[in-house]
Amino acid sequence: MPLAIKMQEEYGDDVQFMFVSNGEKPEEIEQFGLKKGWFSDHAIWSSEAPFQTGATTIPHCVVLGIDGSVLVNANPMSAHSEIEQVLAEQLKLAKKGPKDLSPALSKAWADFEKGMYAGAIKALEATPEGAPDKQGADDLAKKLAVRAKAKLNRLSWLIEAAEFEQADKLAAQLAKGLTGHELAEKLNELTASLTAKEMAPEREAAKALEKVEKRIVKDGIDAAALKQLKSVGEKFAQTRAGKRASRMAGMLGA
Repeated sequence: MPLAIKMQEEYGDDVQFMFVSNGEKPEEIEQFGLKKGWFSDHAIWSSEAPFQTGATTIPHCVVLGIDGSVLVNANPMSAHSEIEQVLAEQLKLAKKGPKDLSPALSKAWADFEKGMYAGAIKALEATPEGAPDKQGADDLAKKLAVRAKAKLNRLSWLIEAAEFEQADKLAAQLAKGLTGHELAEKLNELTASLTAKEMAPEREAAKALEKVEKRIVKDGIDAAALKQLKSVGEKFAQTRAGKRASRMAGMLGA
């Protein structure tokens, strides 16, 4: 599991790791992960398997391709090299787009992957009526618009979760890519809330909690770490990060 967590942080949002436990309650999963020092801002944890793998032993891993097909179904310990190779291949395919796209559509896809969200969508929407790939352009424009909106939804979630370091990076990326698109208005609202003066205590608390979490990842759980968590919770009791620190400290026995 530590290796999988490390891989999730390495790949970030390019790959989604979903860890499925064997029927435990959410709070039990969280407590177990905290005690192990398994922190990740990207991974998803669940006690409900999204589908059956056919495996009878653990650990087990399934890798899905960008088209949803099963590419690896094996023990992650013995198939680690294969998993890394498959992920590298899929990331290349994701940047190029489906093989059946016309040159114009392929360019729009590639531009979107480079962060030029508004430009890619506008280029597709500008495809002339009667053009051979008009229908494909319209369909792709809608799909890319959904993906762009999903990025805004993630920014909103990051702000709500007090994950300000990631939120700041994503907001800057979207500011460049969404200029001129209708979604830019929503982005401006989110950015305003992210940089609002009243957000200062939340940012200070998040930074303090992040410092403790990094210490736990490096040195593990000890009395000093628990004391620091409790201190963050007490000092920033009215903030989201402070409340999370108190919750963590409680789960870890402080």
